[in-house]
Amino acid sequence: MTERIDPRLARRRRHVQEASARRRLRWTIVLLLLAITAGLVVAIFQSSWFSISSIEVEGQVRAPVMTLLEEAGIEEGVSVVSVRTSRAEEELVGDPWIAAAEVLVDSPLSFEVTVVEHLPIARVRIDEATTGKAGGVVASPQGVVLAVGEQLVDPLIESPTAAITPGQLITNPPTVGAREFVAALPFELKPGLVVRETGDGLEATVQGFSVELGAARDMAHKAVTLATVLVHGVSEGALIFLVSPLRPAVTNPQPLVDTSEEVATETTVSS
Repeated sequence: MTERIDPRLARRRRHVQEASARRRLRWTIVLLLLAITAGLVVAIFQSSWFSISSIEVEGQVRAPVMTLLEEAGIEEGVSVVSVRTSRAEEELVGDPWIAAAEVLVDSPLSFEVTVVEHLPIARVRIDEATTGKAGGVVASPQGVVLAVGEQLVDPLIESPTAAITPGQLITNPPTVGAREFVAALPFELKPGLVVRETGDGLEATVQGFSVELGAARDMAHKAVTLATVLVHGVSEGALIFLVSPLRPAVTNPQPLVDTSEEVATETTVSS
């Protein structure tokens, strides 16, 4: 026997079900409108209206700045919404050639990138016995390896280093001392400059003069002293001793003795 439901309860149940269905429909419509709105917003921001139109780079000489920016997600045509300038700066300073970098939004759709590159100061010979490789590396004034196997700079440091990977720091004391000496020398004394590691310390050839530098200490002071000595004039072929920067010494070459007259006299007497 079927149980009969009071008509009032049936109407009440039907009203509750209809209200619940209307609420679900409203939420479905709201969520659908939100999804459509979000999709439109994303589409608009990804459109050419919000794409990077120009990138200006200053200070670039050797570093692959544009390649590094592309790896950080900054290139023409990319939406500005997806750009993180901090990430781009991290990518840039991660390159051995770049000492500092700044990425700024010049206008809503253009970027201004400024980099400060390390300056190559000397070419350092590779320690072939340790690394198994020959050649040299290019070093910055701070001792950072900038490149391997490139002939970019004139001063040569014949103090072998085992640091051969770009970005590595050269730390062996003789090479550090030689680098400090090269960095402190006036620019006009650097062409043809060679600094060598010897068993007793360091020696250099500067403008054709042989210079004994001694231990790799006070190298900046020794460079300043050498520049002063050369300004005051040194005889051709002289040897310069800078074991102590406060007590430089110059040994002038001994004059050659002309023995032709003595030989002629001996010949005459013998005859």
